[in-house]
Amino acid sequence: MKKFGILGAAVLIGVVLLAIGCSQRPAASAGTAAVASSAEVKGVYAKLDPNRTYYLCSSHQGHTYFADSHIALRYAAEYFNVNIVAQGPDGWDTTAQAQAIEQAISKNPAGIITRFWDSTPLEATRRATAAGIPVVVTETRIGETQADIGGALTYIGLDNYVCGRDTARALVQYGGGSGDVVLMGNWGASNTDAKRQGVEDYLRENAPGWRIIATVDDKADTAAAIEAGKSVINNYPNAKGIIGLDSSSGTGISTAMEELNIPAGTYTIVVHDREPATLEFIERGYISATLCNKTATDEYLAILLMEDWNNGGLKNIPLSSNNAAAGINPLPDNMYNTVFAITQANVQYFKADVMPDIRTSLYNK
Repeated sequence: MKKFGILGAAVLIGVVLLAIGCSQRPAASAGTAAVASSAEVKGVYAKLDPNRTYYLCSSHQGHTYFADSHIALRYAAEYFNVNIVAQGPDGWDTTAQAQAIEQAISKNPAGIITRFWDSTPLEATRRATAAGIPVVVTETRIGETQADIGGALTYIGLDNYVCGRDTARALVQYGGGSGDVVLMGNWGASNTDAKRQGVEDYLRENAPGWRIIATVDDKADTAAAIEAGKSVINNYPNAKGIIGLDSSSGTGISTAMEELNIPAGTYTIVVHDREPATLEFIERGYISATLCNKTATDEYLAILLMEDWNNGGLKNIPLSSNNAAAGINPLPDNMYNTVFAITQANVQYFKADVMPDIRTSLYNK
């Protein structure tokens, strides 16, 4: 498995920022004027192009899970002074997502961000990369090689299997060493299925006192998740814990508890992501913790990497005399991010009313 963690990403970003910093140093003395002039010509800021347009092509564009992704892309558009367009279906429709990629290709963009919930966008992504358009995959992927993501430069996001293990570890942390647990999720999505495998393996290896008694599909839809939550409560009265592996699970099970008059704290509940309702239920004691991907970081890094790729830096790292001709991708196949936990102790910092309100004409959604 080829992995590149946050430390590796930090080193890579440091190289980029060093190049930026060099281009902003004070004017050199006469004795070093030639060197300074050369640095200014080759520095990354000499090649910035405000006419560049990047596309985010994905399904789930309207889902509350991606609220912080949209904030991050507005932030990146302003920071790099580039245009970013988000297009694709608001709900689950990976065929429409593939069509959005095809439409973006016709615009000859500076780069495309996409996600692999399943293999449907693979051919469109291959066509983008064959056309010379840099592509970065975020959030979820299929397989672990560059070929599995259509020749995209890299994947930035969770190792979803490891995220599942982290979720099971949190269940033990908050719920103790044993009990019956129900898993909720949108089965069939590549990221959720990998998380479920991580949960199962961690509990089997490290906490065999926990027994998975059911897996319930909530379809990553709030209404469906509420009904799924009610079925868990009604059909599994001995459950001690509930794990939710998509962003609707927390809202679903907590709302079901509220509607059925089940007191907060009845279950140890560990879920994923930061829907506004999930944060409210954390405040009220229904949910022990939610584990969140740094989705804002994923999207910002995608723009950062493609900007530097277009400026010639990453593209021309001297791994060979000609990376493209040699068939070498200078970037890691995977740049794995990590989760952070939101609990009652820190939930106030994540509420919508305290998040930055970034408004810009450079981001079109």
